[in-house]
Amino acid sequence: MFSSSTSGRMETVDGPLADSGRLKQWSLSHGVVLADDSAGLDDLDVHLDEWFADPTHYEHVDLGNDVGIYLGNVIVKSVEGAQWKVWPNGHPVVSLASAREINVIAMVGDRLLNSGSSLASIYIWATST
Repeated sequence: MFSSSTSGRMETVDGPLADSGRLKQWSLSHGVVLADDSAGLDDLDVHLDEWFADPTHYEHVDLGNDVGIYLGNVIVKSVEGAQWKVWPNGHPVVSLASAREINVIAMVGDRLLNSGSSLASIYIWATST
């Protein structure tokens, strides 16, 4: 999904990284409307474990990547100074005004595989740093 850069420098991406279309379709087909806001994170988080346990999701959506991108887009849209950056290896992260970087895809993976922090907790942490 993410290409590798040979330039060795980090790139900044203006605006949302992707439109989260597959995730929004999957969510809508399961009765959840995602509105690209913190309330959408709460709605999404309630269903993540159930959806992840459903093996048919692999045919429609990559929950780890797609939810990570959705979370990152919500943060970029609502946290002043937040922006997407792409590491030299092509992996996207959210960079905050404080110069901290949030690897939202890894954090969502931790949420799915290890009962890590909720999406809302990650968002709150991003807004407070």
